[in-house]
Amino acid sequence: EKGFLVFVLTVLVIILLFVSRILRLQIVQQASLIENERLKQQNLQSELAALKNQIDPHFLFNSLNSLTCLIRDNDKASQFVKKLSFMYRYILQSTDRDLVSLREELKLVESYSYLIKTRYRDRFAIDIEIDEKYHEKEIPPLALQLLVENAVKHNEISETNPLTVKIFYKDGFIFVENKLQPRTAMAEGTGNGLVNLDKRYYLIEKQNITITTSNNKFSVKLPLKSGA
Repeated sequence: EKGFLVFVLTVLVIILLFVSRILRLQIVQQASLIENERLKQQNLQSELAALKNQIDPHFLFNSLNSLTCLIRDNDKASQFVKKLSFMYRYILQSTDRDLVSLREELKLVESYSYLIKTRYRDRFAIDIEIDEKYHEKEIPPLALQLLVENAVKHNEISETNPLTVKIFYKDGFIFVENKLQPRTAMAEGTGNGLVNLDKRYYLIEKQNITITTSNNKFSVKLPLKSGA
């Protein structure tokens, strides 16, 4: 078991170092582009800021803690590593893309949900109701994952207050909703995730996301683009 733990942790460290290196290169390249086009497209600076804030380092550390609890169950630990690896591979592959298919984003959310449920078990759930005929429509990469992560970060999740995040399609938009049950302690983070997502949408689509808080419910409405 100790040998397996060392192997798994080594794999995760390698993944983290590789992702960090690639992202640094991406940021440098993006910064150069922004500088060259600054007079024409000053709004590109918000895209760079969004890329910098996509990966939450606290999520990785929480994942490592969850993995430690799974070491005695090699099958679950192996599945956990596969889901985590898929997530970081997706992040690497999507940083150069303005839009991805809704199908790809939902697959990412499924992997992310698996990791979160490992920590919270039946206290957390994702309810997705989107007809497959809409799966080729497009959305900015990591948009759905960011909103799910935002819900987990800012809401209490417990036996008495389980959290369900609903993702559904309506009238050409994707909605991500959850019941408001704020944590008693403020979550760590910059708080810029939703702001950056809105800026990315406007930069790419000249549209904004819509954030609504009403009847103890938090809802974000995302425009969709028809796939090519």
